[in-house]
Amino acid sequence: MMVAWKQNKTYSKRETTREVHTMIRNLLIFLTLALSFSEPLRGSCQPPGLASRLEYALQRGETQTILSELNEQIAQEPNNVDLYIMRGSLYFRTGRVKESLSDFDTAVEKSPEVLPYLWQRGISQYYAEEYKKGVEQFQVHRTVNPNDVENAFWHFLCVAKLEGIEKASQNVLLAGQDAREPLMQVQLLIQGKMTEKAVEEVTEKGPRSTKFYGYLYLGLYADVNGDTAKSIGYLEKCLGVNYPGYMNDVAKVHLQQLKAKQEKKSSEEK
Repeated sequence: MMVAWKQNKTYSKRETTREVHTMIRNLLIFLTLALSFSEPLRGSCQPPGLASRLEYALQRGETQTILSELNEQIAQEPNNVDLYIMRGSLYFRTGRVKESLSDFDTAVEKSPEVLPYLWQRGISQYYAEEYKKGVEQFQVHRTVNPNDVENAFWHFLCVAKLEGIEKASQNVLLAGQDAREPLMQVQLLIQGKMTEKAVEEVTEKGPRSTKFYGYLYLGLYADVNGDTAKSIGYLEKCLGVNYPGYMNDVAKVHLQQLKAKQEKKSSEEK
């Protein structure tokens, strides 16, 4: 991402230094948060950095130690926004949606400039059923990441919950050219311009990343359309691809919620 300089302004030496520092910080924030919707962590050794160790702990299913470390660091550095984002991500990825949203909100309160980059907050808002706030988060994220179909899809989900599928399809936040197949096909799907079957065909023929993203978004699309059984099937295929990362844990959280609803419904019918 390139951060544009402000135009038509004469900077003092101090102002210029501050602008440079802000630009660098925003770039680092973007690079950190953009690990989103990106490639999974490779390798099996445990790297020294906190963020990498967090990812490693999540893959191993051993997160209590890293959570304790984050809690201690936040107590020592209560204004360190990066720590809140990291802990919020950990909370969400282990199924603690409300706690994750609290940390993301705290990060925005302490450092408003992170707001456009914090797509994770929008996902937590969706699962917390704060759909209107989710719409706003994904709209502002588009200003710094306009080619991300995943952002368009999550915006679509929030609008669908508020106003229905038809309205959501008419108001898709169209992304530019997203190179990750089959995401451009997914964008056509939510616009009503491509069928699920057509997206599934592309998904099945593609490499591992294509299968992961295809099954993930087919699963989420089936759920918002009220087909729980089909959604579960797609999400199980998605997780079967074994593509570690934030979105893999999104699939886990969504599948857990669907199965919990199914079990509750079954018990109520007995």
